[in-house]
Amino acid sequence: MEISEIKKALIEQKNIGLSGNLYHKTQLDFAYNSNHMEVSTITPDETASVYDTGTILTSSEKVIVLKDATEIKNHFTLFKYMLDTIDDKLSEEMIKKFHFILKNGTLTDNEKDNIFTK
Repeated sequence: MEISEIKKALIEQKNIGLSGNLYHKTQLDFAYNSNHMEVSTITPDETASVYDTGTILTSSEKVIVLKDATEIKNHFTLFKYMLDTIDDKLSEEMIKKFHFILKNGTLTDNEKDNIFTK
């Protein structure tokens, strides 16, 4: 399959919104693996739950880090945006937009320190 065919399939499947296709699998794998590299505590099943239902069901003993859950959700948004802009020339402004989408609503370590020390 050529890259242009993959791009076309991803965009079409994004617009259809069905689960179980290449777009769905790419969303889950991209979000899980990217966050897992950053030591996220969210499992592949929990990632799928966030994508499919907007919720995370865990055992009563597990704590979900809010930053991890937010970044998983933001990955889904970022991937959609990346497909929407796939033919645009990559620029510094676009990279900043990617970063903003990914980190939107997460707290930095400095912000956490300020919140919890007041």
